[in-house]
Amino acid sequence: MSAVAAIVDVKGRIRIVITERWRMRYHVAPGERLFVVPNFEVLEPVDLAYIPGIVERAERYVKKKLDDNRRSN
Repeated sequence: MSAVAAIVDVKGRIRIVITERWRMRYHVAPGERLFVVPNFEVLEPVDLAYIPGIVERAERYVKKKLDDNRRSN
């Protein structure tokens, strides 16, 4: 099973990464933020029919974390 994460770049764009948790660090460039979606793993290769749902869940998680962070500051 592979973990699902979202990476936010310096311009605020989000990309989704699906890989083993220990490999996540290889996908993050300087200045980017990694958000591993908790309790969410998928079996690879991912069926194309499931990709929209995976992307939606990861983006929803990142947006919630960013909103929570803004409120606490």
